[in-house]
Amino acid sequence: MNTKRKYQHNAIVEERMFAMDIESLKQYDEQFRKAYETGEKYEFTIKLSDIIEICPRHKQEREQYRRFIRFLASKNITMNLVSRKKGHKDLSENQLKDKEYEQ
Repeated sequence: MNTKRKYQHNAIVEERMFAMDIESLKQYDEQFRKAYETGEKYEFTIKLSDIIEICPRHKQEREQYRRFIRFLASKNITMNLVSRKKGHKDLSENQLKDKEYEQ
């Protein structure tokens, strides 16, 4: 039996959950602010070390930003997260698009 299920997240709940991250990114990037507020399509690339400072997490790992990247994609914003660490692939909405949430 497959234990994986597609899990639909509530956009209102996620927006509240990521409110501090969104406000921090609005201050960091004026184009992000404009795109978020107007719904315009926007794509940007940011270093893992920068996002860790702007939107801190308990663990300083790229995987901590997966749900946030998916949330931004639902708002027509693509955040490409890059790392200088060897062996790590860039993390963006494109790599996450077809993956399912696990509960």
